[in-house]
Order: sequence, then C-alpha cells, then structure tokens
Amino acid sequence: MRRISFASLGLLVLAALACNWPGYGNTLAPTLTPGTSPEISPLRVTNTPSRSGPTSTSEVSLGEPRGVFKVAILVDLSSEPVVRETAEAILQESSQILQERTGFVFELTDYREMEPSGTIHEMAFTYLDSMAPQIPNGLVIYSYGDNDMARHYGGYSGWIAGPGNYRNDFVSPVAGDRHVYLAVMHWSHRFGICGYGGGEEVVSDVSIGGECRNQPGIPCVEKYGYSMCSAQVDDLYASTPTFFTAAGIVHEFLHPFGTGTSDDHYATPSCKEIMGWTDENWSFSNEVSQSYLNQCPYLYTSFEQGYQP
Repeated sequence: MRRISFASLGLLVLAALACNWPGYGNTLAPTLTPGTSPEISPLRVTNTPSRSGPTSTSEVSLGEPRGVFKVAILVDLSSEPVVRETAEAILQESSQILQERTGFVFELTDYREMEPSGTIHEMAFTYLDSMAPQIPNGLVIYSYGDNDMARHYGGYSGWIAGPGNYRNDFVSPVAGDRHVYLAVMHWSHRFGICGYGGGEEVVSDVSIGGECRNQPGIPCVEKYGYSMCSAQVDDLYASTPTFFTAAGIVHEFLHPFGTGTSDDHYATPSCKEIMGWTDENWSFSNEVSQSYLNQCPYLYTSFEQGYQP
C-alpha cells in the first residue's frame, strides 16, 4: 500500500490566516546552511536588504524558466466546484509566483472532476493508477479535505508513492524521489476576513473572534466582494482576488522540501535556528513573512537543489 504523509498548512497558525507569503526575483540567495545569518528582505533573498519592490506579480518581468514542475488538478465534486478555466488561471498565477522566487514554473498536465469514494489519498491513488495521462510531479486537489481539514486551515500538504518505477525529478529531503506531492486546497478560503465571527455572514463591522491577527475592534471594509480587515487590504496576499489561493499552492508544494511539517513556517523556532536568526540580528516582519509565502526561506533553496532530472 502506498504511503501518504500530510503537513498542515496552518493558515491560521501564525496569527492571522497566516500562510502569508511574498518574495520575488528569479533566483534566491546562495545556499543557506544551518547557523548562517543572511540578511532577509522582502521579495527576494539578497545580501542587500530592501524594503521596496512590486506589490503584485504583474509588475515583474520574468525570463526563461529553469525547469518545469508538472501539475494535475483534481476537483472533489463532493466539496465545491472549481471549473477548468478558473483552475487554469489560478495555476498560471501560482506559476508566476513560483518563478519569481525560484525560477521554476508549473505546467498543467490534466484537469479532472472526480466523485470521491473515500479519502483524499484514495482519490489521488485512483487518479494516478487508472486515469492520469502522465504522472505529474504534484497534484493540486480542490477539496474540503479529509475531516474538513482544508476547509478549516485553507489547505494542507502531503505526498503519496507514485506507481511502478515512477521517479520525481524534484527530490524531497523527507519524501525522496518516488513520491507525487499533494496540495489539498479549499477553493473559497478568504484572506483577512472581518466581522464574520466564525459564520458565513457578516455580523459585525469590526473584527471579532480572533480575526485580523487576533486584534478585536479593527474596522472592516469590503474588498473582492467580502468583508476584509482594513489593516490587511494592502497586504501582498490581498494584491489580487486570487493571490491567496495561488500562493497557497506554492506554499504547500514547498513543505516536502523542508521538514514536511508546520515547523517549516516562517519565524518558527526551527526556522529561526536553521536561518541563524537571534533576537540580536532578526525581528519579525509581516511584509517579509508574506514575501516568503509564510515559509522559512531555506525551503526555496532546498526546492531548487531538489531538482535532479
């Protein structure tokens, strides 16, 4: 039986629907090793800190990709519909986000709507075993997830063994080279919601119930057709109507190139130890955290180095 492993995205873990991400530039910094202390700036890892840069992916001019990460998209029809045109557009945005940070791009190999008969991994098994025109490097699965996990957190990550003698060109330090990576995404998850109090309808004109990075009383404003925290409308995640979801796909596919757990997230104790950050040489910045899509910067280097075709 194939093995499956999952790493929760934790969109709520770092205090605010927070798998917040930024970063741009075709390549990242030189190889990072534990104990080093690079200067970290938003939008790219460089030796010269910068607090400026584009606020949306459309402002970036990109060159030829360094490589292709092939993706098939599956839609769980027992959750919520995501039509092909929309799914393709989101993956295109995700591809641009990935290229800005690593030089690699996503390429769509297939789109399937499926009626699942069991768990997420069973759905993935069925597709890979009998439906896939080619075995991709990763699957994006739009679904509420097992036990509503994606619906609760926004998304989560995992991997399953590929069929036969499959080898993945993107080699994970925790999953190896025989697995297909998974990004299980809740399509309608919204960034920076305000005034909902855990429900589906707006019940307050200020933040309540842990919204707005656990800051009660923040005024709510309308953006993209829903009520958003006024303090977050200018965040990178709010730069386009779909950036949050598109960036989430990149975030999830990065997890297997770290520990495969929430320890990979930006500013966790594990991240700070690997990056060599201390109270003397580092302080938290939401702008920088979002520029790395809420992932520890070393994951990008690990992803790049994992490409072994």
